[in-house]
Amino acid sequence: MLEVELKFQIPLSQQKQIYQLFLSKNARPISLYAKYYDTPERHLAEQKISLRQRLEDTHWIQTLKAPSGHHLERFELEHDLGELDHPALDLEVYQSNSQAKKLLQQVLGKQAKNLIKQFETEVERLVYVVHYNRAEIEVSLDRGEIRHDNQTQAIYEIEFELKQGSIKDLIKFIQPWVKQYHLWLDVRSKAQRGDLLAQNLEIFPTQFATPLQLNQKDSTDSALKQIVNNALQHLLPNATAIAAEQYNSEHVHQTRVAIRRLRSALRVFGDWSTDVDPDWQEQLTTLFRELGSTRDRDALSEGLLPQLQQAGAPFVQLPDAPEENSIPIEESLRSLDSINLILALLQFVHQPSKDQKKSGLKKDIAKKLQKLHQQICKDADQFLELDISSQHRTRKRVKRLRYCIEFIASLYPGKEVKNYLKDLKPAQESLGQFNDLNVAEVMFQDLVKRKQKVWFILGWIANEKKYILQQAQEHLDTYSKTDTFW
Repeated sequence: MLEVELKFQIPLSQQKQIYQLFLSKNARPISLYAKYYDTPERHLAEQKISLRQRLEDTHWIQTLKAPSGHHLERFELEHDLGELDHPALDLEVYQSNSQAKKLLQQVLGKQAKNLIKQFETEVERLVYVVHYNRAEIEVSLDRGEIRHDNQTQAIYEIEFELKQGSIKDLIKFIQPWVKQYHLWLDVRSKAQRGDLLAQNLEIFPTQFATPLQLNQKDSTDSALKQIVNNALQHLLPNATAIAAEQYNSEHVHQTRVAIRRLRSALRVFGDWSTDVDPDWQEQLTTLFRELGSTRDRDALSEGLLPQLQQAGAPFVQLPDAPEENSIPIEESLRSLDSINLILALLQFVHQPSKDQKKSGLKKDIAKKLQKLHQQICKDADQFLELDISSQHRTRKRVKRLRYCIEFIASLYPGKEVKNYLKDLKPAQESLGQFNDLNVAEVMFQDLVKRKQKVWFILGWIANEKKYILQQAQEHLDTYSKTDTFW
């Protein structure tokens, strides 16, 4: 019922070599033709559910797939329709499966009668099975295309499906492939790619953070793995969009937010599990910095420049980006270091949780949140007297606290959490604006020698900084008086 697999894209330069490798393994060839169904309003696609009929050589197989709680796993239900010419879509086969029946009823309801073919795929698959340690892994190379009307999109990807055994062995088996052939992880399904093609779109929707439901009876080890998994659910679709070069500035922003959430979780709650690798924090910081300058410039273009224009600045244009040795962000997210980090985090969230006493979760949360709360209140007492780096540290503490509260909010009364965040968020926003002004000031200071008009901008920034700094102090003062909920 649960399909456990990881899919990777293959760089053009490696495709021929991998194809030859599959031939040398006497991989079994299978011809696959599939039709994907949905309503005109895309009820299934909106919930990341796919319903397809696929001709596998001579047999038609009808398959329903839906997300599970992890990126590695998907709910999958197959029905063999036999050797028919053109079988009709048969939803009756799901009446005997309570999970599938409930899922389709919730998502489709009376719209089930409006299901029509949206797009199709034609794939030549080469597949062989490997026994690695105690795992059985099916390795597939898919070559073909997705079609909608007269539009097509090429498929050339490799999948590793765990038939039996541990996810640890699956990932250990995959890692040499990633290193040798420069594979990069792709969390988009063929159904999602086909849905985008059917809509005549090129860029995937941005993935935002979703609420996490924890149980106060969870062990701290289990809670941390759920928190990291929640952050990965946020990160991976956006990282895939960037790696596939089908992204906009919001994908970059959300990727950075997801990395910040991961870093915050590991920094504050990292001692909850002995499975945490201390190197992850530094690796995430490196990846965050590689995405940094691009996002800073996007944020200033979308936020600061319109304000300057409104203020009557004679020159409204960001300075050219300095020549950097850094690699493009798409390459950064396809790099071996990034893929290995993601695989390590995926392995972490799938490791069985350690047996621990299960009564101390909220007590431990309270201790950690109280420490952050007190640090911020201490900063608030003297914020205007702090140096720039200490003010920057305050901003990071506020963000870290907010992310951690969002992770554990389900364990506390919603109204109390909401009231606390109501006083925290203004401080975060004003501190963020102050940071943006500092970034802009550095950018324009380098330009002032060549463009005298920039003096206006630097003067405006200096005045705005004074105002925002005072505002941040007021917001921090208000926050420091708020009641805690833990």
